[in-house]
Amino acid sequence: MRMIRDAIAALESIAPTHLALGSDPTGLLIGDLKAPLTGIVACLDVTQRAVETARKVGASLIVAHHPLIFHPAKTLRADEPHPGSVVLACARHGIAVACAHTNWDVAPGGVNDTLAGLLGLSDVKVLRITSEPYGIGRVGLLREPLTATDFLNKLGNVLGIAPRTLTPTRALAVQSVAICGGAGAELMADALAAGADTLVTGDIRHHEFIAAAEQGFLLVDAGHHATENPGARELGRRLEQALEGVSVTFV
Repeated sequence: MRMIRDAIAALESIAPTHLALGSDPTGLLIGDLKAPLTGIVACLDVTQRAVETARKVGASLIVAHHPLIFHPAKTLRADEPHPGSVVLACARHGIAVACAHTNWDVAPGGVNDTLAGLLGLSDVKVLRITSEPYGIGRVGLLREPLTATDFLNKLGNVLGIAPRTLTPTRALAVQSVAICGGAGAELMADALAAGADTLVTGDIRHHEFIAAAEQGFLLVDAGHHATENPGARELGRRLEQALEGVSVTFV
């Protein structure tokens, strides 16, 4: 029988811990490495829904992109919506929790490469090197130039969202596109230096939109969830591929 440690070893091979940025939590956060692995629930965030799904399908491990415990917790209370009540629910039902956060953003095939693939980018390169030759964000080329309006429509259709920008789009053409799943507006200078005309990310603040618009640069907020969820699904797919016979359910 496979153990939780087998899943953690597979996770390490897919998204190596050394690629994580700073002191970012990675690997097993809750649970026992020696416990049986009866199935995996993969998700972007560890929520009560993920816990209930794990109970329903009989999975003993939840693997998420976002860490359930990010900052040191001073309390873990059942009346705390998140993370306290979720941590307690996992412990109560014997469900282990692991994550691959910025290491999965950086890793080949991870969040950003998945997003680049969905947009059909070619000649894809790392946007900012963090651990040679790996790094955060990607930049690549569309197969053919699009008007900014057509690009926003394409992005919306691919991700199932309504992307936002404050850059006037009427006269803009899009071909060189930088991307960063989650919150990556800080990479705008890197995108400009790489020759990109567009940066797609999430959690963009008003002043960042204004700075982009003043430069005629297309800064697009496609949402934190929408830009990372496909990568979280891809992580689940890769775990299922690496752990033959182990069922992975995505929520």
